[in-house]
Amino acid sequence: MGLGIAAWGLSGCLIPQDEAFLSEVPIPRNRPPRIVEKQVQPSERIIRGYGSDFCSLEFSVIVEDPDVGDVLTANWFIDYDPSLPRGADRAVRLEPSADGNVVRDERAYFQPNFNSAAFDRLNVPGDHIVEVLVADSALVGRDPQPTVVKLPDGQDFSDPGYTASYVWFVRTEAGTGCL
Repeated sequence: MGLGIAAWGLSGCLIPQDEAFLSEVPIPRNRPPRIVEKQVQPSERIIRGYGSDFCSLEFSVIVEDPDVGDVLTANWFIDYDPSLPRGADRAVRLEPSADGNVVRDERAYFQPNFNSAAFDRLNVPGDHIVEVLVADSALVGRDPQPTVVKLPDGQDFSDPGYTASYVWFVRTEAGTGCL
């Protein structure tokens, strides 16, 4: 009797399946990059004493992208104001990893120095925002642009671009330590 129940249970579990097959392999879609937050430098988001306690800063991020062949750009901004759009204060190109790893081999660096005129917005005493915006496609302003992919049937497919960002708050203090 036990064998009959087992045969009945196994035969009753089969559900007929539709015979629809994929006619072709789907187009690989673009996926967003990611900033590895546990490895950003400095690890504190709020930095005080720039210009008096210390004269230089080093910001850096490690980025990963599941689309290992994408070239990424890390765009660094100081005090970006969306009502007065402008380009990045510094842009760093991140090439694909040599070994095909999703994590890029190099960090994206930004190194302001209080005595340098290159980043004078950060040298003004007060509160500032330092932001990195990592993009996997061209930007118009700060908006990633889609990439148009030609499908086998002749239609165009708009594959979106993506960004990831990270922000630090910096308080610049007037002092004589960096003059």
